[in-house]
Amino acid sequence: MYQIRQTAAKGLGVFATRNIPRGSRILSEKPVILVKSERDVYGAFRTLHEQDRNELMQLSVSSQRRPNLLGWAEGLWYASRQALSGGLNVVEGDGKTKTRLPDLQSIAEYPAVLNVFRNNNFDIGNNTQAIFKDICRLNHACIPNAQGNFNASLDRFTIHALRPISEDEEITLSYLAEHGASRDARQYRLQSNYGFPCDCPACDTTTERGKLDEEARQRMQSRLHSYAESVSEQKYPDQAAELEIMKEMIEMREDQGLAGREVATMCFSAAELAANIGRRDVALKLANKGLSLDEDAVGIDNPVFEESKARVRAMAIV
Repeated sequence: MYQIRQTAAKGLGVFATRNIPRGSRILSEKPVILVKSERDVYGAFRTLHEQDRNELMQLSVSSQRRPNLLGWAEGLWYASRQALSGGLNVVEGDGKTKTRLPDLQSIAEYPAVLNVFRNNNFDIGNNTQAIFKDICRLNHACIPNAQGNFNASLDRFTIHALRPISEDEEITLSYLAEHGASRDARQYRLQSNYGFPCDCPACDTTTERGKLDEEARQRMQSRLHSYAESVSEQKYPDQAAELEIMKEMIEMREDQGLAGREVATMCFSAAELAANIGRRDVALKLANKGLSLDEDAVGIDNPVFEESKARVRAMAIV
């Protein structure tokens, strides 16, 4: 269904090898590294087989994530701590685990490993971060065609198509939570956190579509700001007006091609508000839309989808 190959400008990427229908599960992968704290990253890395370590170190890195001098200081501290605790467990090329004292290689390698981890890890919940062999090759787009979510019943991270993906099209995720941010705000966060500027269609305001989408986001931000100011002056907030604002936010995201759990969650919140003010027809429409988006994003076997269905049942609209 997919292959990893070189992109034109972003290094390696993941591409569809056939047409992929919306809602399809593209990847389902167990983590290579799974940790609760950054302090555990290097130890987990050194327990991997040599081939896995080499592949991991080929993932993208950002020189902006942490000054190298600080990385060396962290590496020296880590090596000292491991030496005091009896050494470092390492899987050698023959597959055998051996214990050895940290050396200069450990000190030099530590900041590089940490940089890879910080640039590629996924938060899978319960204060746990993970690195994956193939999923970490997925590149960013502000309006992605896929989304990743952890499936607790499978104990795997899954990637689902948010819309039909054509053969040979690059499969993308958004590295940012969708909050309707402007192009400049998105570019700043991507450059600061990942070390690259985004050139996806949503960020290309030289095109008519990119320009119109950016204008729509800016209008929505102004609308939200004005509404927030009006609410602060009211003794009792106008829930009907709030519902209209939420519907506009959902419609704007749909018009721009956004889908996934963020939009689904907005639909559920709007449905609950509609149910509270007696707009049962609106609530039912929004709830069903949310369930459809959620099913596409996570799959019907994900406990998250069951939680969403329970949330809809609690609205007492079906």
